[in-house]
Amino acid sequence: MNNNNVMEIAEAWLAGTLPPAEKAAVKSRMDADPAFAIEFNESLNLISSLESFGKSKKFRGTLTDIQQQQQSKKGLWDKIRTIELPSYFWRTAAVAAGVALLTSVVNYSFFVNTASRNASQYNTISREVEHIKVVQKKQQEQQNAIIDSIKKKNLNLAPPSEVRYTGTGFALTNDGYFVTAYHVINDGHGDCDSVYIQSNDGIYYKASLVNFNSKTDLAILKVEKKNFRFAKAEVPYTFATAKTGLGSGIYTLGYPKNDIVYSEGYVSARNGYDGNERQYTLELPAGHGQSGSPVLDSKGNVMGMLTAISGVNEANTYAVSSGAL
Repeated sequence: MNNNNVMEIAEAWLAGTLPPAEKAAVKSRMDADPAFAIEFNESLNLISSLESFGKSKKFRGTLTDIQQQQQSKKGLWDKIRTIELPSYFWRTAAVAAGVALLTSVVNYSFFVNTASRNASQYNTISREVEHIKVVQKKQQEQQNAIIDSIKKKNLNLAPPSEVRYTGTGFALTNDGYFVTAYHVINDGHGDCDSVYIQSNDGIYYKASLVNFNSKTDLAILKVEKKNFRFAKAEVPYTFATAKTGLGSGIYTLGYPKNDIVYSEGYVSARNGYDGNERQYTLELPAGHGQSGSPVLDSKGNVMGMLTAISGVNEANTYAVSSGAL
C-alpha cells in the first residue's frame, strides 16, 4: 500500500466505499505497523473534523460571491463605490502575508518527536515531505544549474539536500524574525542542518536560529537575507495578553500541504495536554505540516501557535499560548 494514498484511503474508509479486501489489508497493516496506524487514524480524525466544520469552503465561497458581484458591476463606477467586506476577511488576507512554509533540511533519518509523551495521545505535527525521493532526484539532476543560477542571478533557492520536514512559521516582525514549533527543526538529538522559509512568491530564504525553549516547543529564527521583509506593511496582528475564553471562535492559517490552508474552530479547554497551563486545547482541524501555525481570535490577535494533535481516540488540537512567547 502506497503511503501517499493514506488520505484517499481514509476518505474511502469514512465514506464506506472501500472494498472489503482493501479494508482488510488496511486493518492488517495497522496491526503490523504502529507508525502507519497512527498516520491513518490521524487522517481519519482530520477528515472527520473538516467535514463537521466545512467553514473553509464557506469562506472561499463567500470570496467568490464577492468577486462575482464586483464583476457584475463593471461599467457602473461613475461614482466611487465601496463593497464592504467583513473585517476578518481583510485580517485573514493580511495575516497570510506573514505566514510562511518552513522547511528543515537534515541528513539523518526520519524521526517522530513525541516529547516523552505517549505517541497515541500527543503527536507533534511537523510533516515529513511525501515526495522526498522525487525531490532528491530532481535536485541531483539540477544541482549544477542551481549553483550557476545562484552565482549569476543571486536567486534565493533551497540548495540540493535531503528535505525531511515541513512546518509553518509566522512573522514576529516585518524585518525577518519569525516563530515556529521547535520540534520542526530539532529531533531531540540536535538541530537540523539548515532551515529555509518559502515566501508567498515561492522564493526560499535561509534562516538561522535565534532562541528556543524546548519545554514550550517554541523557536525564534531570523531570515539571513539583508533587508528582507515579509510584506510592505508592518505585521498586521498583535499578541493576546490574556488567555482566550472557553468557547471563543478562532482560526488558523498553515501548510498541511504545499498550499496555505484556512481552518476555523473554537477553544474547547483553556489548558492543554495533561492540564498544561501554557497551552490550549482546541476543536480545530489540523494535520501534519501545521506545526508553528498562528492561531488567531476573532479580533485578529495571535492567541497561540499550533504544536500537536491528539491520538486515535480523540480529536483535540493543542496550541501553546501567546503568553509563552
